[in-house]
Amino acid sequence: MFAMKTIALFSENAREYGRQFLKGVAHYALGRPDWRLRLLSPDAIGNRRTFAGVDGIIARIIGEEYVAQLKATGLPIVDAICERNDPELIGVDNDCTEIGKMAADYFMQRGFRSFAYCGYRGTRYSEDRLAAYSTALLRAGFACAEFTAREPPTNAIFFNEEAKPPKNKLQLRKWIASLPPRTAVFCANDLRAYHVLCAAQEIGRAVPNDLAVLGVDNDELLCSYASVAISSIDPNAFGVGHAAARLMDTALSHPERPKSRPTFTVRPGRLVERTSTAVFPLDPPWFAKVLSYIETHMSSPISTTDAARAAGVSQTALQTAFHAQFGMSAGKYIRGVKMREADRLLHDGTLSVKEIAARTGFVSHPHFSRTYHDHFGHPPARQLPGRWFGSAVHEQDLDARFRKRE
Repeated sequence: MFAMKTIALFSENAREYGRQFLKGVAHYALGRPDWRLRLLSPDAIGNRRTFAGVDGIIARIIGEEYVAQLKATGLPIVDAICERNDPELIGVDNDCTEIGKMAADYFMQRGFRSFAYCGYRGTRYSEDRLAAYSTALLRAGFACAEFTAREPPTNAIFFNEEAKPPKNKLQLRKWIASLPPRTAVFCANDLRAYHVLCAAQEIGRAVPNDLAVLGVDNDELLCSYASVAISSIDPNAFGVGHAAARLMDTALSHPERPKSRPTFTVRPGRLVERTSTAVFPLDPPWFAKVLSYIETHMSSPISTTDAARAAGVSQTALQTAFHAQFGMSAGKYIRGVKMREADRLLHDGTLSVKEIAARTGFVSHPHFSRTYHDHFGHPPARQLPGRWFGSAVHEQDLDARFRKRE
């Protein structure tokens, strides 16, 4: 008979991120018959009896007081927010660098030339997403306007069900009014995207034709029931929860405490397009029509002749426009769009390579594999369900990295 282990969980469950995070923890725990999960509220942290019989803590908590109280228990703690670089905590988080880069690539692919970021100044994950977003834009020769008012989130954001208005609403309106027409606004999360959407509508700026808005979290209720449905990046909260449980299991198996451990990052999921970004801000109008045609005919073997015919222009005009707008041929652009979609489908892990080849318009599986290899530098390989770690962290070497002393 094995000894039961009790794992205390501190995480909101009113929003989509929290629910998916807890599902990821539960998915891992299902394979551990010796685990018992106990979901607790932050109010219980100050009560010493809360931790009676608890063997480990998985927490999405911010605030120095809460963290100090958790550390005082002497139990292994997996921190799934990583707001601070605390060597005593085991950190696991979204890959904010990949999220920021994904947002920049998406907007540039749609032809935007004006960019902005609205987050929470002074908050680690928001600053990391801004850094990756602005760096990717800078490398392509673009600047990024930033909303600079400080508004660090508190635990209320994680444990409060209401989408409350921002504290600095007038400043936000003024900032949005200052943005040039056809600006792509990337937001730290869906709540911030909702703030931007509401403020834009209040001052008469149309979304998406004037401002395109993209969030993070893919909170389907918030995104879908907004006055304009909000596009959002799925940060893979399920994967973060699964990784947090995996790390806790390793910590319980290896109770020695190294001086510090790496923060583990989890690759984000897909970008879910909704109305708030459904625009190609390009001139002449026929060029936007071409890009829309390419996206809506993803499963067809699109040629440059097909694209030119759809727009009603000559091949010469088509190629001239692509070189002027993207610095590449129409054929290379089409391949890039198809390869990004193929990579997304591979990491979803639900389709075979052969099925993905068909979904992206390749009649030949070997042709698809060669094209993918030429584009990414490695052959396509479907990701198995349950492999949620980023490219630098794989489950097979998780224990070794966890135990490594720095």
